[in-house]
Amino acid sequence: MSTEEEISLIKHGTRFGWKDFILNLSFSLIMIASFVLFVIVFPDEGFDLTTKLIIAAVTLLPVLIFGNRVFRELIYPKDFIEIVGAEIHYRSTPLLMTGYRTKKGNVRIKEIRKYGLSRIPRKLSLDLWRKHRNKAMLVVQLRSGKEFFLGEFIANEDLAEVCIHIRYMHPKAKFSTNLSEEFPDLVKKEKELLKSKKLKKLEDFDEEPEGTVFRKRR
Repeated sequence: MSTEEEISLIKHGTRFGWKDFILNLSFSLIMIASFVLFVIVFPDEGFDLTTKLIIAAVTLLPVLIFGNRVFRELIYPKDFIEIVGAEIHYRSTPLLMTGYRTKKGNVRIKEIRKYGLSRIPRKLSLDLWRKHRNKAMLVVQLRSGKEFFLGEFIANEDLAEVCIHIRYMHPKAKFSTNLSEEFPDLVKKEKELLKSKKLKKLEDFDEEPEGTVFRKRR
């Protein structure tokens, strides 16, 4: 396996509780039961077509919203962030407050301009309300201006480890999080990682044409 294909770090998603899942599932079942009862089993003959469509929409729309959340809660174990060579590969399931679409892809570490940990809005998550009230996600901004929010189901310590790897490999990128102030428990983790991990710093090839094969400089 070549250097560019080596996986130097991989972190997987973690379940932080079952309250959100149970709530979303309950609302989905209630809406489905309501639709079956009022539209199929006991339809009111006095309702015109427009009224029936409104009733159907009022019951089916919540099913789509809450059912979508139930599905995403079930597949969260597939989430990961890994550093493969000089790239970050990821699959990230968003929470209700951080988006609806599952994010998958990769990011070249050399293209990162700014990154850091940001606390997740927790007002609509019962699981993150108390025990995990300081749950963070990884925010990455590229030179092109694109911004990514990753790792909603990945533990803070694991996200911090990803940041430490990025900071070592690409020191020119701005790291916006003060670990000692915002996540004091992670400071010792950083020192341990820098001693135990064999990380390779990236060389700056901005002056070179895109796609050029580079040889190791001496």
